[in-house]
Amino acid sequence: MTGISMTERRRPISLRRSLLRGTLVVAALLAIVFAGVAFLIYPVWRSYPEADFPSAASTAEGNGQDLDYLRQLPEIDRSFTAETRAAFQHGLDALKARAASLDRAQLTMEVARLVAVANNGHTNVITLLEDTAFKSVPVRLGVFADGLFVVKTTEENRDLLGAQILTVNGRASDALIASLGPFIGGPATLLHAHATRLIVSPELLHAAGLGDSPERADFRFRLADGSEIERTLTAVAYEKTKAGAYWPVRDLSPVPPDKDNADWAHVLGQPDAAPLYLSRLDQNYWHASLADGKLLYLQVNRMRDEGTESLGDYLNRVLGEIRQTGVRYVAVDLRFNRGGNYMLAADFARALPETLPADGQVFVLTGENTFSAAISIASRLKFFSGERGVQLGTPMGDRGQMWGEGGIAILPNSKITVRYATGYHDWEKGCRLEQITYCFLPNYIFGAAPGSLDPQVYVKPAFSDYAARRDLVMEEVLKRITP
Repeated sequence: MTGISMTERRRPISLRRSLLRGTLVVAALLAIVFAGVAFLIYPVWRSYPEADFPSAASTAEGNGQDLDYLRQLPEIDRSFTAETRAAFQHGLDALKARAASLDRAQLTMEVARLVAVANNGHTNVITLLEDTAFKSVPVRLGVFADGLFVVKTTEENRDLLGAQILTVNGRASDALIASLGPFIGGPATLLHAHATRLIVSPELLHAAGLGDSPERADFRFRLADGSEIERTLTAVAYEKTKAGAYWPVRDLSPVPPDKDNADWAHVLGQPDAAPLYLSRLDQNYWHASLADGKLLYLQVNRMRDEGTESLGDYLNRVLGEIRQTGVRYVAVDLRFNRGGNYMLAADFARALPETLPADGQVFVLTGENTFSAAISIASRLKFFSGERGVQLGTPMGDRGQMWGEGGIAILPNSKITVRYATGYHDWEKGCRLEQITYCFLPNYIFGAAPGSLDPQVYVKPAFSDYAARRDLVMEEVLKRITP
């Protein structure tokens, strides 16, 4: 019989207890970590609550329910301050008192005005409107350095192609655009990018108190020959031709959008006359070799995967081409990029300057339609390119310090779509540790701090440049690479 001391008999029990205590400590630490992460990410990924109302018996009741549903917005959207939250609630109370008298266009504009109180580009109604949501006059417009011009018309109004709009309903065009600011929010650049969607809709102008009739609008034009005419244009309801929010800058291209009415006349002529930068706006990403192979032109119009080649794989292929060809200059065109998922291109933005030769340069092209994730990528390109990078064009469609992420809420009766924001971004200075409770967590990995995101080279074309199919921004790029 083998003798075993009491100490030896206790040792396995003590070891098991030690292991158990260690396991419990690790589990507790993990629980604390997970709880902390959940605390940080829940407000960012929090969804707008589902609507839970009985069927509305009337438009008045439906409007009231929609406004009750909207009341939750400042609790979900984190861009509101204490001051703007109070202004929102006060405005909502006043609006609900007269909700019974509002038609859908009026409700849309009043809801847009309330949402815009947040003064955050992503917190918006107008930027999500579809082009067929309300009747519009048969012209489409562009905002240029020298004013507001007609770029596209139906055939019966072809004589208005290239005309400058001097007044609408008796208001000068620049004053009219300024009057639409309270309905859009965010910086002035976002207003310039989206005001035209309102100007062509008598319904929405009337609802905003900027027109006497929801059916027609009075315009004064300066035609291409210099003469001035007045014309009343009647609003028409168009068939739904494409899904998704209306993209006003898309009207600058003579290439008809997929499934769109192709019978409109365009100031730039036929689709095959489109200049390079307007030739493929419906393609998420593409590139071409210019200047006898010295310059690679890369246009990224959405930070989204497309087709069989993901954006990440495509950009890796572009980097491979740069290494193989030894190209010295790359122009990344983000002027028409509405955003998406910036992390799909985050590695590329860092790798591009490293891939170019030591004497290479990165040109970052931005405009008023450069928005959301495109701002993130512009920031990273500018930061990692350092002195070898140059930003050209105009300031972007939102601020470098902004609230994004979030989602959409659809009012249950009117079906008005409201965009809300939940995650903070600082693409100028970078997220700091004290901001960790509200700054978008991936930005602590992918963030950049290039300072000002205004272009070093400001270029905004006049209408005459556009009509001549000139791309002044790319002309400036080509000047810088030509001895």
